[in-house]
Amino acid sequence: SGSGKSYSGTATFFHPATEGGSTGACGPDEDDDSDIVALNAPQYGDMSEKSSWCGKKISIKGPAGTATATVNDACPECDEGDLDLTPKLFSKIVGDLDKGVGHITWSLA
Repeated sequence: SGSGKSYSGTATFFHPATEGGSTGACGPDEDDDSDIVALNAPQYGDMSEKSSWCGKKISIKGPAGTATATVNDACPECDEGDLDLTPKLFSKIVGDLDKGVGHITWSLA
């Protein structure tokens, strides 16, 4: 799948409707239960445009498990390798929302 390049970073989570709006930077609608991620700014690129990452499916592995998600948004404050997940994905991949952050590795699915 793809070049097999993998990335690692920190996972955080956000509530799309109240933090950034229900429409992702890439276009499609998103909510707390969407299998979508917001990609860090360095990898996303120009925030005012749709990234070449938009719509790409990625496989994300964390302490609690692995899940597949679609890049649908941008995370301006995230560093390279970081992903901002929906609560649904964060629970699956990192664990309890009380953790707030977790280490992840991810690659194109």
